[in-house]
Amino acid sequence: MAYLSPRVATSTPATSVAAPHPAPSRQRAAALVTAFALVLAALLTGAVTARPAGATSVEDSFTDRLNEARESRGIPSLATRAHLVAVARDQAARMASKSSLYHNPNLTSDVANWRWVGENVGYGPDAGAVHVAFMNSPAHKANILDRDYTEVGIGSVVRNGRVWVAQVFRRPARITSSSARTVSSVASRPDQALRLGSRGAAVTRVQARLGLSRTGYYGRFTQAAISSFQRQQGWAGRGNCGRKTWSRLF
Repeated sequence: MAYLSPRVATSTPATSVAAPHPAPSRQRAAALVTAFALVLAALLTGAVTARPAGATSVEDSFTDRLNEARESRGIPSLATRAHLVAVARDQAARMASKSSLYHNPNLTSDVANWRWVGENVGYGPDAGAVHVAFMNSPAHKANILDRDYTEVGIGSVVRNGRVWVAQVFRRPARITSSSARTVSSVASRPDQALRLGSRGAAVTRVQARLGLSRTGYYGRFTQAAISSFQRQQGWAGRGNCGRKTWSRLF
């Protein structure tokens, strides 16, 4: 699983981000964020997707804010799926019971029928504060605005005045009765490192993530952008996109 996260163990008064876990094959971005400061946010109204049975007002708030952020940028909203909500609620409950923020280590097996799957988790004084913290972090914001995801499940637990939340994102591997959207082919992590001269859908995804022209060809500009990204992580910056770099990007 590629846990997208900014640099390891970065901390500010508003947010704290944990280092990514090792990345199993073909899983997508997951990120951790903790919101400590109370942030005032505008109340977003109107349900964008169907609500799962028993959805709480806090979960609805997270869903509305997430889809409002996508729609305001012309990105399709995410459909809420009960299966993903159940996985997210279990993770939120585990974190709240332990008073500890961490990734779901079983995400790839807990979530069924996925081509891409990922997770944001966090806690804070309210849904608005945590959402703002997510959106203020480029890594977590990238998960929320990722065009490859089509579905979401949000689970939240309020304990001792603290809101714990898990957001589980998915793009299904196949169409089922509970994921009735057309699924086109998207690139999984390549088996070999991408380097100068590489071509294909995986190169296009890397270029899109870095804000480059999506040519599908790993040329000098892509190599330089990867090298710069690697140096930002404190790495040597050789310019090849291997497992480690892919995992940090996605």
